[in-house]
Amino acid sequence: MQILIRSIDTLNEWVGKIASILMIPLVLIAAYEVVMRYVFNSPTIWAWDLNIQIFAAIIMFGGGYTFLHDGHVRVDVLTIHLSEKAKDVLDILTPIFLFVGTSALIVLGWDMAWMSFQIKETVATVWAPPYYIMKMFVPVGAFLLFLQGISDLLKKLIKIFGSSDQE
Repeated sequence: MQILIRSIDTLNEWVGKIASILMIPLVLIAAYEVVMRYVFNSPTIWAWDLNIQIFAAIIMFGGGYTFLHDGHVRVDVLTIHLSEKAKDVLDILTPIFLFVGTSALIVLGWDMAWMSFQIKETVATVWAPPYYIMKMFVPVGAFLLFLQGISDLLKKLIKIFGSSDQE
């Protein structure tokens, strides 16, 4: 079980770091567009579309990484006064919502991306880059978040019940 947990955590760690590196071209493209538009009065037709796609990749691929590092917003108004044991039990029950939501995003997102790929859908702009690439980020990102949910649930189960699997 530890091998599975480590594998999922390592995958999301790497994907998250790669996604964070995408901030560099995002900022550079935005700066380039600003200079071209306001200094040279010659805006590009591609910068906005490309930045939207890069930003979508950062958001979707960063979900599992954020979950790995406990960075998602948590509403603890109802749980703040619970005992540690009660919180642990709740932590085992609440992933059901994560799994249902991410499963829907995986299945429906895949259908949406596949249909977009089949018709070779493009963004409705002058540059018209392919839209299906960005739509594929949804099921892939949801799958990474789903996997991280499994890892987190396994860690909580080990915390509560212990494990003889030390690999």
